[in-house]
Amino acid sequence: MYPHTHFLFPFFLAMILEKLGIFSWQLVVICGIIGVLVDIDHYIEHIIHSKLHKFSIRGTWNNSIHYHRFSQRSFIHYWQGCLLLSVLFLLIGFINLKFAAVLFIGYYSHLFLDFVYYKKAAVVKMRIFNYYFQESHYEMVFDVVLLLLIMVTFLI
Repeated sequence: MYPHTHFLFPFFLAMILEKLGIFSWQLVVICGIIGVLVDIDHYIEHIIHSKLHKFSIRGTWNNSIHYHRFSQRSFIHYWQGCLLLSVLFLLIGFINLKFAAVLFIGYYSHLFLDFVYYKKAAVVKMRIFNYYFQESHYEMVFDVVLLLLIMVTFLI
């Protein structure tokens, strides 16, 4: 899934907790950002494996979306990383429960979205300023639904 979806989903979940008086708005925004930051491993793997333009964000993006020259997922996208980060979140929870909850929601919502993403769905392919995009119809509809839910939740 794309970064905007990985931001919107944990943002919405955290927004519900804000409405319940558990989170502050700062934690809601941090939760959305963490949902996106899980994909930092794409950039790190690109630096490790790329022959040219190792630090190119465009190269990382296009390899991940269009070229697929090498896998860009590290252990944090698999069960070993999930187990390790779960233990880390648990330890952080003993120090600061709210921050551990923010990490938990951001990370696990990201993994959930990656897990349920249907790869064979019809996609819209485009290229904008040398960046490739191919977003599925499911993701577009999901993003619209999330935006509507966020707006309704904000107004409540």
